[in-house]
Amino acid sequence: MNLAVEQQHIMQAIDWSRYDLQDWLKQFGLWQNTVTSGGGGVNPIYQAMKRAKVKSFKADKGKLIAYYLCDENFKEKPNTKKGTCEITDNEARAVQHLVLDVINGSDSEALLMWMDAIICRYFKLYSWAEMQTEDRTVMDAKYDIRCGLAVLHVKHQHIRLTNGKI
Repeated sequence: MNLAVEQQHIMQAIDWSRYDLQDWLKQFGLWQNTVTSGGGGVNPIYQAMKRAKVKSFKADKGKLIAYYLCDENFKEKPNTKKGTCEITDNEARAVQHLVLDVINGSDSEALLMWMDAIICRYFKLYSWAEMQTEDRTVMDAKYDIRCGLAVLHVKHQHIRLTNGKI
């Protein structure tokens, strides 16, 4: 089956009235978090192994677990990303295509920055503090998100956009 036909079919099969654009994007982030963490939240031992970037032989696993348990400087980041994923895999794919269609169809640096802000805020579930970088203030991030939401809404007018909600 042609990929373009399949994407169009997925996009048309979704009941877009269930959420507004911002909530669809947030639901995708929650779906992505559920898929990548196995639904059980962040496992600190898995994260420690991932940071160490070592092959997990039996001896290494024991050392990493011991290091995690004995490390006084380790601060477990609380999961402040509240929400429950309520979308299906097909709905998640459709939401992902909303953003990918804009990214793949553009070479505008400004537009790509706006989509990066959308991805960070909604897909990666970054807080406003996490959105701030050397090149972007929190206010810049909010403007970028508003612009990105406007682009997505203009391209997909069938999806409701709630004004004033970012």
